[in-house]
Amino acid sequence: MRKFLLWFLAALLMTACGGCSATDDKVDGNEVIEADSLVVGDKLPEFKVTMSDGSMVRTADLLGKPSVVVLFSIDCMDCRHQLPQIQRLWDMNQKNSVIQGQRIPIVLIARECTEEDIEPFWKFSEFTMPYSPQPNRRVYSLFAPRVIPRIYISDAQGIIRYMHVDIGMPTAETIVNEIKELKQ
Repeated sequence: MRKFLLWFLAALLMTACGGCSATDDKVDGNEVIEADSLVVGDKLPEFKVTMSDGSMVRTADLLGKPSVVVLFSIDCMDCRHQLPQIQRLWDMNQKNSVIQGQRIPIVLIARECTEEDIEPFWKFSEFTMPYSPQPNRRVYSLFAPRVIPRIYISDAQGIIRYMHVDIGMPTAETIVNEIKELKQ
C-alpha cells in the first residue's frame, strides 16, 4: 500500500508540473522540428545560441573535449531543483576545472523563457553561470519533443555518452565522475 501511495504521489507531482512536460505543435507561428528524443550514442544536433554573457556557442565549439548541455525552464520545479547542482558544477569547473587542467563547456539552454523571465530568478538564486534564453522551442526541439530538465554529456566527438531526464537527476559530483570516465 505504501508503494502505491508513493507512486501515486509521484504521478500527481509530475502531472502538476505542466511546465516540465507540456508540448506544443507550433510556437510563435513557427513549426517546431518534430524529432525523437536524442539518446545515448546519438550525435549532438547542430545549433547556435547566444548566451546571457554575450558569447555565442555553436555545436562545433563543443567538440574536442567533453561537454555538458542542460535544457531547462524556470517554470519547471524539477529544473529549479536541479539548477543549484549545475551551478555547483559550473563553480567547480571555473575554479579547478572538472578535468585537471581543462575547463569543459557547460551550456544552459532555456526552453520558452526570455531573459526578462530568467534574470530575476538567477539573481535571487545567486547563479553566475551564463544561459541562453530561448523564447520558443526551436533549439529545444532539436534535442527532444518534451520533458525537462535534460542533461546531455557528450564526448570530444560530440557523441552523447550520458543523459539525464526529469527524475533521478544527478548531483554535480555524479556529472564530474561521468565526465572523468570519458577521459579514460
